[in-house]
Amino acid sequence: MENYQLACCVWEFTLACNLNCIHCGSSAGKKRADELTTEEAFKLCEDLKKTGCLGVALMGGEPFLRKDFWRVAQKIRGLGMELSVITNGTIVDEEIIKKLVPLSPRAVAVSIDAAAPEIHDHIRGRDGAFADSWKFIELALKHNLPVSVITTVHKLNIGELAKMRDQLKGRKIAWQVQTAGSEGRRFSKDLLLDEEEFYSVGLFIEATRRGYCTAEMPVIGAHDLGFNSRMLKNTSLQGKWEGCQAGISVLGVRSNGDVLGCLSINDDKYVEGNVRKAGVFELWNSPSSFAWSRRFKPEQAGSNCAPCKYLDSCKGGCNEMSLMKTGHFHNDPRCFWKIEQRLFQKELNSPLGRAMLKLRGFSVGYGFRKLAEIFRGER
Repeated sequence: MENYQLACCVWEFTLACNLNCIHCGSSAGKKRADELTTEEAFKLCEDLKKTGCLGVALMGGEPFLRKDFWRVAQKIRGLGMELSVITNGTIVDEEIIKKLVPLSPRAVAVSIDAAAPEIHDHIRGRDGAFADSWKFIELALKHNLPVSVITTVHKLNIGELAKMRDQLKGRKIAWQVQTAGSEGRRFSKDLLLDEEEFYSVGLFIEATRRGYCTAEMPVIGAHDLGFNSRMLKNTSLQGKWEGCQAGISVLGVRSNGDVLGCLSINDDKYVEGNVRKAGVFELWNSPSSFAWSRRFKPEQAGSNCAPCKYLDSCKGGCNEMSLMKTGHFHNDPRCFWKIEQRLFQKELNSPLGRAMLKLRGFSVGYGFRKLAEIFRGER
């Protein structure tokens, strides 16, 4: 049996939230009636450690709304696992920041979705959210915490990216850019990026990496942002896309203990079990778990990916994107390589065209090691 190293558990610590974000894939607001108790949360932490988990990311909802946040966070660190916190940043209290410092978090990630306060506030469903989140960021920077900003892109804010870069550059803030999905009940599919908009987000990340050193403007794309481009470097921390990591190196845990390969695949059909009935150690090491991810075979690929020369390594791209767009795994239509065949077919099939693309700088390297250090809080 193959051994899988659990690098990160993304834990939806609570669904309670003080905002009403339109793109929230969990449709957060009220906590689940059957959230794990503090003692059950401690048991989960111990089981994650037993499984060999390297790090835990606590998110929500809004994780600071759970009164036992600090006890559980301390448990995670006490067991020797890395801690990341994903927050909307609107609970502005310097005591929160001071209590985070001794936990030495790998990252304190704050969601910012626009440079213009009115756009951010509209997306987040509350006036003043932008101002509060930036107050939180400033306090975290003041206390030398490793701050990251997460931006979820859709039609309402794609035009904000360049202005956001101006706000973030030179601030020692790492930036993760991802695209909105339609899993949440508050988000209209009309706001999803079209193919060219999606590709332009990749171009934006490429242009940012070319125009700024990683120390000044560290930026990455999330797992959903396209792969195997002939013109763009991989947007993530790795130099090469190695396929969907759900159930391979990451897993998600809902606030009620449901275990999924990835929390973005927010579908009860893909729940592998519940920690109240079987621990993470048992589920992670079961030969039957995460079969759709771990036991991929080329014949399982959908029509978008079956004929692709990258199939063996790519395995059909981001499965959350694939499921959202096509209803099937291993069939991601938002692949940079595939998009480029349509947008740049003439240039890519011509030696002169390929030479011109290369002259434009699309083959420059970007120091993935340095980026990885920054996104791990090593700065």
